[in-house]
Amino acid sequence: MPALNIERLTLRLSGLSKEQAGRLARLVAEGLAATPLSNAAGERTVLQSSINAAAESNMQQLSDQIVADLVRQLERSS
Repeated sequence: MPALNIERLTLRLSGLSKEQAGRLARLVAEGLAATPLSNAAGERTVLQSSINAAAESNMQQLSDQIVADLVRQLERSS
């Protein structure tokens, strides 16, 4: 499995407390660490994801959406 190195993860969030934002960042990092990438995943210097969360979404669902979008971009960049 290829390595994924992240120097910085920046989340711009509205409507979340500092604690909620920190939890979301941890969930995203853990989700990326647990997600297998194909050997063909390309190297990217910057990825950007814009997610519109449904009002009833919880932190795990939001994290899953962000991780899925970032992985799609990595896989597509190969």
